[in-house]
Amino acid sequence: MNMRATLTVAFVAAGSLAALARGAATTTDATYPNAIAVIGGGDAAGYASDPKHPFQEARANSWATGTNPAVRSIYTRLLAVNPAVRGRAFNFSSHGATVRDLPSQVRKASILETKPELVLVQFMRNDAPCDGKDDTRYTDYQARVTEALRGLATALPKARILAVSEWGTLDSYVKAVSSYGLGARLTHASKGICSIFAPKTGKIVPEHLAYVRRTANGYNAAFAAACRAVATCRYDGAAARRIVLKPADLAHRYESLSIKGLAKLAAVEWKLLYGR
Repeated sequence: MNMRATLTVAFVAAGSLAALARGAATTTDATYPNAIAVIGGGDAAGYASDPKHPFQEARANSWATGTNPAVRSIYTRLLAVNPAVRGRAFNFSSHGATVRDLPSQVRKASILETKPELVLVQFMRNDAPCDGKDDTRYTDYQARVTEALRGLATALPKARILAVSEWGTLDSYVKAVSSYGLGARLTHASKGICSIFAPKTGKIVPEHLAYVRRTANGYNAAFAAACRAVATCRYDGAAARRIVLKPADLAHRYESLSIKGLAKLAAVEWKLLYGR
């Protein structure tokens, strides 16, 4: 299994997240953004969520900007309360993107003629080499994210930043994959240190599970610290990390979220932003 990590950054128009939550019941259309964008990796692009095309992006299923009603993305939820956002959902995410792609995607969001007031950023799926030395890379990772977030804050001074953690608890992920049987456990079984399941037997390798947990914690902590360095950034408090995954939440090959999983992530982030 590849180290699963998810970073999301959201930019919300004027007002703190706490204020948005407190005023959710009386929020007016003027409170909601008139344009949104997403930058990041495969999950933001709905990668592998279409069963008919499991090795392709399915942007209609994006939990951030997708149009599939089954997902109820942030965009479609916004559209229901603020029609002005229609047609103003920009998706710059790409499967396979790493934190090194963050600056170029940030630039694309920054130069939009219609300035997004909500920008979602999802990264880190491919940022862990899983070579036993990941703990030596957290500092560099944090520095890269901090620089990018500062650049975004400068380019979009009227925006607020929300940093969202990795999706799903590791324990529920392991349980969900295991429920599919030996074949599922062997899908990514190898001797690699980030391979939770052993070759041939499919049994959990405790030291590998511990490494994946420690590595995920390390990158998420680095991202949270980067967020704290930017005045307009808010971290989600590990809300996405607390999602309990069910078997149906995982897509083909169990590395990505299915339509149901993407819908669950969208619901968590929407509640965080608007308190309902």
